Amino acid sequence: MRLTQRSYVDEDLSEVDLADADLGGLEFVRCDFSGASLARVRTRGTAFTDCVFHGVELYDSEHRASSFVTCTFTDASLAGAALHGCRLTGSSWTDCRLRALTVRDCDLTLVGLAGERLPGTDLSHLRLREANLTGAVLTGCDLRGADLTGARLGRADLRRADLRGALTDAGGWVAAQLTGAVIDLDQAARFAAAHGLTLAPPGD
Repeated sequence: MRLTQRSYVDEDLSEVDLADADLGGLEFVRCDFSGASLARVRTRGTAFTDCVFHGVELYDSEHRASSFVTCTFTDASLAGAALHGCRLTGSSWTDCRLRALTVRDCDLTLVGLAGERLPGTDLSHLRLREANLTGAVLTGCDLRGADLTGARLGRADLRRADLRGALTDAGGWVAAQLTGAVIDLDQAARFAAAHGLTLAPPGD
């Protein structure tokens, strides 16, 4: 299918084949992409708002300075996809395949990634404010300098993750799995306080 308009509103684009297409500069509002093939698509400055991506193939796609605002991704494949400077505010992912996902300089404020698997993913310096990461598998992730203020981390698997410089609420990690995680001294003090511990120099 070839898209001939610059803006699409309330369009049923389910099952469309847009593999390898260049969607740069287009706008999609409340569009349904269920079952569509968007493998290897390229976007730049493209805006998706309130769109549905159920069972969509987005693997090996590349997105730059694009936005996916309050979009819903379910059973979608984003394996090998790359997002650079994108805004994903309020979007949610459920049962998605996110292997080898690249995310750089993106705003993931209020995203829903509860229970999703992102082991070993580089999430450094991302904005993840108030994100729902409940039960997410983040083992070995690089979260250095990420903004996790207000993020929900209950039962999140952060084993072996690098959290140095990440911004979190005082009790944000209390219910997370942290075995082998790397934190800095300031975080250690806040972690201790959240567990009712006091850091003090060695006694005589």
